Amino acid sequence: MATPLPPGTAERSTAALKEIMVRQRWRGTGVARRIHDELLAGRPEVQVSLLVNPLSGDGKVQALYERWGYRKISAQQPSADGPVLTAMVRHTHQ
Repeated sequence: MATPLPPGTAERSTAALKEIMVRQRWRGTGVARRIHDELLAGRPEVQVSLLVNPLSGDGKVQALYERWGYRKISAQQPSADGPVLTAMVRHTHQ
């Protein structure tokens, strides 16, 4: 992480969300949110984390996650030649 995590973040049980993608014709229909919510339903972890490229979709992807309740906690660059990603987290059950 480029900056220290907020206090307590690393101590909480966390599910990691890798990617959610839906085909073009399904975008904007709520399908991605329903898939997201179903994946988290019944999970025992108290929070979920993800990484997002802040440039994806001209910032629209990160803005979407923010509307879903995620908040930025840090940034990281998993590989030297890769983009700097925004680390985000939210409570599992919202």
